[in-house]
Amino acid sequence: MAKVTCAISGITLPIPHVPMYLAASVGMAHPIFYLPQKHLWNLYKRHCSQEQGFSKTDSYLLFLALLHSTDQVAFSCPASCDPLSSETQRLIEGNIKQLVDVIQLTNTIQVPSFKQPSFVVSPDTSPLLQVPNWIEAWNTNIENFRSGARGQRLQESLQKTENRLSYFIRSGSPTSSYSQVVASWAAKAAGFPPPKTDRWMKIIRSCFDSAKIFSIPLLEIREVKGYCEENIPVGSVHFHTLMEVLKEGISRHTDYLGMNPVALGYTLLDVDTSVNEARVAEVLAQAPVEAPTYISHPDPVEYLKAKLAYLLNKHTAPEEQDTDHE
Repeated sequence: MAKVTCAISGITLPIPHVPMYLAASVGMAHPIFYLPQKHLWNLYKRHCSQEQGFSKTDSYLLFLALLHSTDQVAFSCPASCDPLSSETQRLIEGNIKQLVDVIQLTNTIQVPSFKQPSFVVSPDTSPLLQVPNWIEAWNTNIENFRSGARGQRLQESLQKTENRLSYFIRSGSPTSSYSQVVASWAAKAAGFPPPKTDRWMKIIRSCFDSAKIFSIPLLEIREVKGYCEENIPVGSVHFHTLMEVLKEGISRHTDYLGMNPVALGYTLLDVDTSVNEARVAEVLAQAPVEAPTYISHPDPVEYLKAKLAYLLNKHTAPEEQDTDHE
């Protein structure tokens, strides 16, 4: 019977016929190291199910075969672990799932430029105590690659949206016709917080719709404007267009009835008193005597205007004087 020391696992392999011995330096390895990964997955299932007949040595060989299958671990010498020791079994049980996971994640990245870091099993690392660090390094490399890829995709998407916005700006079209493009550009250029992205984009799109923008709290509109001013470089035509859109929204919100908000009981900006009084008088002259209803004003915008005018008239009307005399 021949005996061969595996160049990867360090295990002595008995081979029938012809008495002889081959050292690890010859380079022969156990047949498991020639199996494709798809066969290793099946063996991993047997390991996890603790199938009868799948020994501790089998698990040890499988663990090394998974490392070897990455093509990122070179064995300059055999591993020096005892397959039956409790230390080796803890090493295997504590890391084999993480090893399988990182191999499968690596396989999903079909980009030629992506490379995992390589490691060497040498006399210093042959106890395999560094394997957890190798797995962590592979996972970190995957995350860094994905972050870079996400950043690249975001930059490409921003550039595409910016080009589209430039086209609309140069075309001379009214800004109200492409406010949705302005909103998309702002979300990407400023990096809107994910929980607020949809809401803030809706606010920008609503800046030319008086009814919609009036239903949004003014502080929220100003929050969007402030965030954009802090997170987008000033000076580009795109930034200028965004500011014009938001200013339009603020203007429509604070001048919804065609008068200064002072007339509605609150002050946001300095006002021209004479102009304000004239607008108030105009609204009061058209205010309904009776409280408006949805039936009499089916258009929600007109209903809201009529209701506010009615309340304003009621608030400013002089109290009736008692005409009875003793």
